[in-house]
Amino acid sequence: MLILTGLLVAALAGLFGGAFRAWDAGPLPDPQILSSAPPLAPSPARRREESWVRRPWPYIRDRLTFPPLDFPAVIIHSSITPGKCYRVDPATLTCTCNYFLLRGARAALGSKERLCRHLRRVYAEHGGLSAIVNMVLMDDVHFCETDQLWSGEVEGVPVAIAWREGDPWVTLYTRSNALNQLAEFERYNFHLDRAEWADGRMPRFNAAAIRQMLGGWFGSGV
Repeated sequence: MLILTGLLVAALAGLFGGAFRAWDAGPLPDPQILSSAPPLAPSPARRREESWVRRPWPYIRDRLTFPPLDFPAVIIHSSITPGKCYRVDPATLTCTCNYFLLRGARAALGSKERLCRHLRRVYAEHGGLSAIVNMVLMDDVHFCETDQLWSGEVEGVPVAIAWREGDPWVTLYTRSNALNQLAEFERYNFHLDRAEWADGRMPRFNAAAIRQMLGGWFGSGV
């Protein structure tokens, strides 16, 4: 009798124990553990200039050439290193500066890629170029010898435009003062992707025509 009673008690204990285990889902998760779980990895961001790789860039040949000048060699003082001088020879379009020795000397005679800042200075003074082209040559901040460069007129006003593939900013120069005065030119910048002028500054006479021309060149809603 005692044996049967013991077996019955053990069976009941096992039955109720299983019920309690099924009802008890375990301890609640620690909030600190949840907060320390690594966040989901963000989707990779689109490269900033990805759209520009597919943009149809106009490969317009430079209309400007820079042939040798019939002018004697000159010594030009460096504007960066005090006391340093360079020998510039307009007749051979050569210079003793590091830029010319490392890069300019490899470029074809007559191309703007050959012009260091010292040759550009001599050309601006003695090359007989138009005032707007001289301004481009002397603009050390924005001049880049590898830029595509176009020079002409838009609505009868001189314009020079420079751009490079992959860069949404186009640099342009055009007249800024009254037409009955001696011509003065300013630099402007236009963003092709946003279709707007930098800082809201736009050319005085031909802004709409220039924008329309850029739209024809670059497309994509300029």
